[in-house]
Amino acid sequence: MQRNVIIDCDTGLDDAVALLLAIRSPELNVKGITCVNGNVSLEKVIKNTLRVVEHSGKDIPVYAGASTALIPDKSEEDASHVHGKDGLGGIPFPDPTSIIKPQHAVDFIIETIMNAKNPIDWITLGPLTNAALAFLKEPRISKHVRMLTMMAGGVNAGNVTPPAEFNVFADPEAARVVFDSDIPKTMVPLDPLWDGGFLSKENIQQITGANQHLWCEMASKIFQRTVKLVEELGRNPINGVGAVSPPDLLAVAVAIDPEIAVIQENYVSIETRGEYTRGMTVLDRRVYYRIEDQPNKSKVKIALSAHQEKYADLILNTWLNT
Repeated sequence: MQRNVIIDCDTGLDDAVALLLAIRSPELNVKGITCVNGNVSLEKVIKNTLRVVEHSGKDIPVYAGASTALIPDKSEEDASHVHGKDGLGGIPFPDPTSIIKPQHAVDFIIETIMNAKNPIDWITLGPLTNAALAFLKEPRISKHVRMLTMMAGGVNAGNVTPPAEFNVFADPEAARVVFDSDIPKTMVPLDPLWDGGFLSKENIQQITGANQHLWCEMASKIFQRTVKLVEELGRNPINGVGAVSPPDLLAVAVAIDPEIAVIQENYVSIETRGEYTRGMTVLDRRVYYRIEDQPNKSKVKIALSAHQEKYADLILNTWLNT
């Protein structure tokens, strides 16, 4: 039986392939996609999300959400230096013909969660601004979600600053609202991307070979562009030349099947004040004395590594065996 899910994203290159996986998954029924400012501006995120939906072969409603962080920072930067000015690496995908729904993303999130007959799944792939606004407006949503899966944070290191990952760094106050809540949650950080959470050159070739499917055509172009970006940015191809490790794609895969990852549980706090550590996800990993339970805060399931073959099989089976 399919699980109902809503997805919040800031559609850049990795969000795009993640959305294609979620929408094509026989395990998930995507009720709607909400957009948030992040990798690029909200306007570009919306446009990219509509493009992805039109390549997915399905009709999924798209909603616009927050255009800034909870506390806008005049110095805040997006990730266009990685994702390209348009957010999709400059790949000439056609402009979308569909339009967004008029309802605000936060209201859609609350209404969908509160009206669901059974607790639903929630996946966030960008800054947690929309999620935090939903919690602040209707705290009861935490009791109506089966699992919130977030691409967020880093256990050992960040990618924007030494300790901070982009999605958390982009709106640490919002992340703190979400992480401090009692909602069941899984954090998919950066760490497993270098420990099993990647697609090999051979995996990508299989996807490219199925270009008769629009979703495979789009994913193939994005993966090829991502490989070139690794070279252009001078990054070390840790998983091998030609491999890709889109963080959002792994997050959706873990939401579909948590058994593709090695998971542990910890309390996680978000640093919002540090001069050098703002946006850091701070894990309480102390084991040498008893850690008291925190009644108003739930532990977070954290994906530490991934089983590469199981991960790749999930993606290939989803996209190719349609």
